[in-house]
Amino acid sequence: MTRTVISGGASGGGSGGTTVIPSTGNWATGTFGTGQLMTFAGAGSYAFIIPAATTSIRVRVFGAGGSGSTNVSQSGGGGGGFALGTFTVTAGTSYTVTVGAGGYNNSSGGSSSFGSLISATGGAGGANNTSEKVGGTGSGGTVNYKGGNSQGTYSGGGGVACLFGPGNPGTYGNGGDSVPSGHNSLGRSGGAGGGFGKNSTVYTSDYKGFSLGTFGMIMTGAEGRQQSPESAVFAFSPAQPTTCVDLLGTGPGGVTPGGKGDGINGGGGQGGGSRPGRGGWPGGGGGSGSSTNSVYGVGADGCVVVEY
Repeated sequence: MTRTVISGGASGGGSGGTTVIPSTGNWATGTFGTGQLMTFAGAGSYAFIIPAATTSIRVRVFGAGGSGSTNVSQSGGGGGGFALGTFTVTAGTSYTVTVGAGGYNNSSGGSSSFGSLISATGGAGGANNTSEKVGGTGSGGTVNYKGGNSQGTYSGGGGVACLFGPGNPGTYGNGGDSVPSGHNSLGRSGGAGGGFGKNSTVYTSDYKGFSLGTFGMIMTGAEGRQQSPESAVFAFSPAQPTTCVDLLGTGPGGVTPGGKGDGINGGGGQGGGSRPGRGGWPGGGGGSGSSTNSVYGVGADGCVVVEY
């Protein structure tokens, strides 16, 4: 089986992304067609020509993450939406593939799509106010989920939606003890973790679980007499490595010191501080912080995966 990865640079959120194995490794959705796939991982427009003897394709689209506000006391960016669908096609037909660009300097993330068949919008940008910034939405698929929202002061970015459910919201407030008001209507979120938003030196939040992502995270380091898991002696990693395309967009949100926690594998960036966290590829929303015209707090590019 073969694999081709197409990646282009883009301003704003993180382009490129995690290399994944062919679709034969998908333990949730199974092998599709011949087990070949093509991943469009950098923001831009591409052409995909249906290969010879191919009559059906499976497509996954992730919208891009919105940028966090450039004001530390305002909202982060929303996470990108997700959709998955199977379509009947004709060999030789060309489809336009669009990969949304991650938000930059308060802007929203772009939409990702495969022709007019399936699409996922990007998350809203922070826009320098504290109102709720909604995540993107998927449409046209048999599976369509919404990205995580972001809201309020010192706000973490929303996580991208994925195969397993809507993205988790970023938390906010002095202790990261609040979540966006629209989150309760979503029910359980199975997507990437939201960024941890806070303005205190010790974790006081009852909502830390929103940063864990689909499968949780691993914390390593010497605890000693540390009073907070954000101490620089700790390192964080996803509990489930990205070993196949089923696992794209399942990572944890940023939780490390001083607002510097970047999201991992679709997780939202941490909010607060002069260096807010960047959204994790694909589609994680950026955290809010004092970073006008910087590379911090940006949303991540989207992604389109075609299996055939």
